[in-house]
Order: sequence, then C-alpha cells, then structure tokens
Amino acid sequence: MQPGNTCDAGQGFLLMYMMFFLSVACICVVAPLIETVGIRTRDGRKAMSPRRVYIDMLCALFTVGLLLALTGNIVVSLLVAVLSEVVFVSVSNIKYGILGEPLLFSDLFVARSFLQHPKFYLFSIPWYARIFVVVFMLFLVVGAFFFVVPEPVPHLAGLFMAVMAMLGIRGLPAAKWVPAADLAQDLQRFGLPGITFLYWKQWKASRTPPPVPPLPGRAAYDAVVVIQCESFADPARLPLPASVGPVAMPGLARARQWACQQGELQVSGFGAYTMRSEYGVLYGRTEAELGFRAFDPFLTAAQESSYALPNRLKAAGYHGVFMHPHDIRFYNRNQLMPACGFERMIGPEAYAHTASTDMPYISDMALGDSIGALVRAAREPVLVYAVTMENHGPWAASSQPALGLANYLRHLGNSDRMLADLMQALSGMDRNILLVFFGDHRPSITGVFSPVAERDVPYVAVSLGPGKDSHHSTGKTVSLSPAGLHALILEYAVKPA
Repeated sequence: MQPGNTCDAGQGFLLMYMMFFLSVACICVVAPLIETVGIRTRDGRKAMSPRRVYIDMLCALFTVGLLLALTGNIVVSLLVAVLSEVVFVSVSNIKYGILGEPLLFSDLFVARSFLQHPKFYLFSIPWYARIFVVVFMLFLVVGAFFFVVPEPVPHLAGLFMAVMAMLGIRGLPAAKWVPAADLAQDLQRFGLPGITFLYWKQWKASRTPPPVPPLPGRAAYDAVVVIQCESFADPARLPLPASVGPVAMPGLARARQWACQQGELQVSGFGAYTMRSEYGVLYGRTEAELGFRAFDPFLTAAQESSYALPNRLKAAGYHGVFMHPHDIRFYNRNQLMPACGFERMIGPEAYAHTASTDMPYISDMALGDSIGALVRAAREPVLVYAVTMENHGPWAASSQPALGLANYLRHLGNSDRMLADLMQALSGMDRNILLVFFGDHRPSITGVFSPVAERDVPYVAVSLGPGKDSHHSTGKTVSLSPAGLHALILEYAVKPA
C-alpha cells in the first residue's frame, strides 16, 4: 500500500470515529439537554431524571438513525435531528402558552384537521416560527438532492440504530411507569418524548367498555334541545381588564332565573378541546373512566356509540337531529354522529351565509331560528343537539389582543341574544320542551386570557311548556362535569314506563 493511501485511510477512520463520538454526544447529551431545559412546565421546574434521559436518548437515537438510513450523511442527520428536537419543543411550548397543555400523542391526529382548516391553528404560531419551519422544510427538500450519500454502509448503520431504538421504545414499561395519567408530574418525570410514547402505549392498551342498552320508558318532553355554545363563558368569571367594565348577559341571567337546574360546568380544556366537553355531554363517560382516552375521546368514540344520548333515548321515542353550521367532517362528526343514533344531520349547506370580517362564520341567531323552526315542525318527540360556530377563534391576530377581546365579547353578546330569543320562542309553543344550554370551554386570547386553573363555563337546564311557570323557577344550582350534564338530560328526558 502506498504511504499516501495509508494516510488517507487513517484520516478516513479518524473522521469516522469523530462522527461516531459526535453522534454519541448528540444522542446522550444534546437532545436530552434541549428537551429538559427547553420545555415549559406549570411550575417552571427542570428535572432530569434517569428515565427521562433514557427515553430522550432512545428518541434521539431513533431520529438520527432514521435520518441516517434515509440520507447516509451523518452530519446532515445530526443537524436535522437537533433542529427537529428544537421544533418539537418549540411547538409544544407555543401550545402550552395558549392552551395550558404540552403536545400530546393525540395531537398527531390533528394533522388532517390542520390541512382542512389551517386558520384554526396558524394564528397561534408566531411569524418567526412560521419562517423557521418554511426554511427548515426547504432545507430538507434540498438536502434530499444534494446531501444524500450513496455508500450503503451508513444507510445500513442508520437502519440498525433506528430499529434498536424502536425496540427500546416498544419495551418501555408504560403500564408500570404511568398506570394513570398525571400530565404535570409525568412531564417532569419522563419528558415530552416520554409522555408521547408512554401515553400512546397506554391509550392503545385501553379497553372499550361493554355496551349499554337504551333507556326504557316514555318521552317526558315533546322536544329536548341541547345547545353546545362555542367559547361561551360568563364574563363575570373571566379575568377581564378593568377598562372593559361589567358585561351584561341578559339572556344568561333570564335562563338562570327560569332554570330547573343551572350552575358551573367543570370542563378540562381551555381555549380548545371542544371534543372533550362534547363527548362528555353526548356519551356520559367521565374522564376518570376514559383514562388515557380522555385526551381526545372522539378518537375512540365510535367504539362506544351505545352510550350516546340518541341511542340511549331512542327506545323512549326520541328522533335525533344533529345541527352544526360548519364542516361536519371536523372531528370526524360525519361518521360519529350517525353512529350515535342521529337520524338527521344539518350542516352549513342549510344556511345562506357569506363570510365577512364581522361575521366569518354562520351566526348563532341564524342557528337559533332554525332550531325553533325544527322544533315547531316536529310531529314526534325529537332530540336536537346543536353545536354553534359564531364565536370560534381566531378573533384577531395575536398582536392585537384588544381587538380580539372586543370581537369575542361582541360574538358572546350574539350568543346571549340567541339564548334569550330561543327561550322566548320555545316557551310560546304549545308543547313541553327541555332546553339545555352550555359553553364548551373558555376562550384563549393571547395577551388577554391565559390558561388558568379555573376553567368552568355556565350551563342551564330550562323546562318550558304550557302551564309551567318558568319565569319564577326555584331550580337548583349544582356544579357538574360534562358527564354529569349527560346524566341530568337522561333523568329529565325519560319517564318510567
């Protein structure tokens, strides 16, 4: 062998060993450090436990290995792996600041909704983060053409690394380490990648409950109307700026006066997670019963359709109608609601609406009018479940919190007027009607409302009909969970056979 060739070979081996040790340093030090130091937590504590570091190392090994298997370029693989960790942590921190929760395994299923309705999500991402993501994606595309190494050995080495890491991840004792979800503590103990994989494994292992039969009995009302009002909250319970002053809610005040029962609905989501409140009221299973399914119960709701209100009330003679003046495909409602027992679905096509700056979505007043018309035309007992849309965010750019608050309160006033007008219309009909109205969650407006421990929203249950002195009701004030509201509806809606 020529001396020059020997020198070149030695330099090649030296470079290979340097890359190997750089990979080890990245996997063992850099990735866990980025994740532990960068992630936001409720109390601000940073804990680097052995289990957390171990899971971070496995995830970093998997990411580097997968990228190396694809590119064969160790430098590019390390760089992209580190940048991916930064993006992962940054996105989680943005979500935490707006909604009070880190990224969860269930958020991976939101990708379809993101593509269908990007404006629901993009407004929460700062402009500089959007630029970074675009540049990062361009780098990946360019790298696919210019930085791929054809030599097979590094590709095989990367595949080996990814497989070994995945075996380690699959072997994590999720049932032992996280027998029940405790998001704040588990984020400290296992880190963001840790709760992603551990919670996902526990979610996959969760069991579907046995089906329940329809409720025996007779319909107690000619109509049961349940209205789930988007971002509806009691302004008196919100931390409004002092400059705003008291906000009048005459519709809510009248509903509370007429109610046979009213109070605070204790929802777990803040600023989002409509599906948690909706599931609780529709299906009646508590978050404790759901376990790891509680983070997005609609993902498994199709397996629990016997618990849904329309199916439970069908034997009593109720015919279910689901109303939502927006894309019914959102949250997969187009498939879930028929499985719930709804015989008819009314979507945005039933309303004449042209989106504008002042009214981007179909108004609550229009929805309320259509509910009244449907109840008036019904010839058999009917269960109407309506999900409003008017007060859905974004209310303004994140750089305009005052405008966002003003828009929110304006739409909130419209929701309140809809409640008042609908009560008046239903009370004038010659039939017995149960009206249940509730908010799905509080609003999240950057610079105005931040995630807090108090997340309650109001609910009212009003019994209307001939001979009922609703104006002077002596109803109870009871704090309920969404599942508790489900039980209340069943209790009122059915008479014993």
